[in-house]
Amino acid sequence: MRGGDAGGGGRLAVLVLEDGRAFRGRAYGAVGETFGEAVFSTGMTGYQETLTDPSYHRQVVVMTAPHVGNTGVNDEDPESGRIWVSGYVVRDPARRPSNWRSQRSLDEELAAQGVVGISGVDTRALTRHLRERGAMRVG
Repeated sequence: MRGGDAGGGGRLAVLVLEDGRAFRGRAYGAVGETFGEAVFSTGMTGYQETLTDPSYHRQVVVMTAPHVGNTGVNDEDPESGRIWVSGYVVRDPARRPSNWRSQRSLDEELAAQGVVGISGVDTRALTRHLRERGAMRVG
């Protein structure tokens, strides 16, 4: 997975699965490349907890909920002291957080912790692909 220019509206980015299937989108989070095992999360809420859960170490998490980041990020809700995922895939990131507890945007937090992400991906199609073929490596 390759991305750049944090902000969700950044440069073009691509996610490539080990079976050759590719998904195009926009850079989200940190600038760079990342690799890991592609897994999906079906939670409609709790993305901050998912990101900071050590059980997701070395995994690229695909969020099945279409809109992610609307509550922002705060210092009270993480499961641990840092983000553990290797990469993050979302369909429609929030343009700005809208929650009284928010201290910063999800995009800002991903960039600050060096987590490469991609937005604008058809996460339903990607999730179906992973469900039918099983977890696989992604870059």
